[in-house]
Amino acid sequence: MAGPTLIELADTAVTAQEPACTSRYVPKLGGVDPLGLRQINFDLMDMVLPGLNNVARHVRPFTVVAWAWRRAAICARDLGKVSVAVSDLQDFVDRIEVIYVWSQFLRDPNVDLPGRDVLAPLVGAPDYLFGGEPWRRRREIREYSTALSAPINYGPTLKALGWLQPDSARMGAMIAMPLTFEALTAFESQIAAFLPHPAFFRFGEVRVTNAEARDWARAWALDQPTPAEQLAMAESLAGDAAQARRREGVKLVSAVVEHLGMGAGASAVRRTMCGAPTDFAPVPARQVAAQAWRTLQVRQAFRLSLEALLYWTLQRLDTGPMTTPALVDAFLNGSGDAPTAGQWLADAYEDGSGPADWVERLEKSLSSAVDNTDLPTTIRSALAASFREAPDSPGTEREDRLPLARAAQQARDWGDHTPKAFIIHVFDSWVFGQHVYWSVGRGLADARSQGKTILRLKVVLEEGGWTLAPGASVAARTAPAATADRLETALSLMREAGLSA
Repeated sequence: MAGPTLIELADTAVTAQEPACTSRYVPKLGGVDPLGLRQINFDLMDMVLPGLNNVARHVRPFTVVAWAWRRAAICARDLGKVSVAVSDLQDFVDRIEVIYVWSQFLRDPNVDLPGRDVLAPLVGAPDYLFGGEPWRRRREIREYSTALSAPINYGPTLKALGWLQPDSARMGAMIAMPLTFEALTAFESQIAAFLPHPAFFRFGEVRVTNAEARDWARAWALDQPTPAEQLAMAESLAGDAAQARRREGVKLVSAVVEHLGMGAGASAVRRTMCGAPTDFAPVPARQVAAQAWRTLQVRQAFRLSLEALLYWTLQRLDTGPMTTPALVDAFLNGSGDAPTAGQWLADAYEDGSGPADWVERLEKSLSSAVDNTDLPTTIRSALAASFREAPDSPGTEREDRLPLARAAQQARDWGDHTPKAFIIHVFDSWVFGQHVYWSVGRGLADARSQGKTILRLKVVLEEGGWTLAPGASVAARTAPAATADRLETALSLMREAGLSA
């Protein structure tokens, strides 16, 4: 239920004759970017693998959605309809998506597709009517969450990779691109046997049985793209029509996979793509992509080290308030000390490791729910290593997202001071300052738009020092993680498209 508006609250205050108690406030905790640093990671990903995300990992859903839009247009033409409402076209596409995902869950309950929980009632029911109020509600629930076309799933990538584009003649409708035509034709030949079913040519209400969906599952199985589909995806990823940065990024991935040999996992590919200290040296044409990838991983290590420091802090504050100096003393007791901040960083740097290694060590230290006593040492090493590779200028990194170049310069400026003085600056400016700035700013934006009411603020300053905000003890038990960098998506699509073993 929506809360009262400001006008309603003002009217209530004017008419009130006496004090009254409000209902108990129960904060809704949230916020996945506590320091406001993650957007830079996404920006850097676009320098290597633009157009991809961390969800759209399989070729066949691209085909299903693109084919559904083409099929809807063909059915409208065959039915002699001069003009079909976009809402009817979208209803048709939504139906095809649901039937497809439903059938795949019947074939394999653990299939890698979104919507398992939302579609559970269909999997267990004898049939389903695509029509009426229940279907309308299901479409609304799926639109921005579990639909294949949803913004968090395959939707943006379908357009970015050139499989669909908006129909200029009908706002809200999509049309399949020429790149996909042979793939869609090959796909349709595989499912030709069940196209006479009303679900595949009729607009409006249609009933599909569980047995029918089960019978169709194998014909359009997720893991069996046709050669034409593979070719279309290969062109989308690394062909002449592909976005230049994505083409070079995919070719870099392919070169690393070939260098490592068959069966190389994502972790090994990620590390090797960074170059040194591995023995992989990209050819000149791939060096720009390789440097962009290394820059992304360095920034990943820097961002995760600061979020790890906030996490470590929340755990300390779970037992009561602490001042910044007290927190710094505890951190230095765990990480080790030195005569100066410059020496503190220099002593922590380890040769023989690369950016992906720093991230993995942070994740390993953060993953222990019982003993993370090595976390301060790991944070210290990751910060020192990140500063070694910081760029000379922020470039496109926004100032309010703490550019690594600025952080490294400040570390040099504090080099002759004590580690304690430097770490106090890190806590107050890089951790608490960033956290309060972004938490409050986003909260105000939510309030102005009367949208989400999420308590993002995890710490507040009181007389006894920093203390946990209401409910933030939960955050003290939730460790941060590295931002997925699209590599696993690229590897999966490349493998299914025949671009790598």
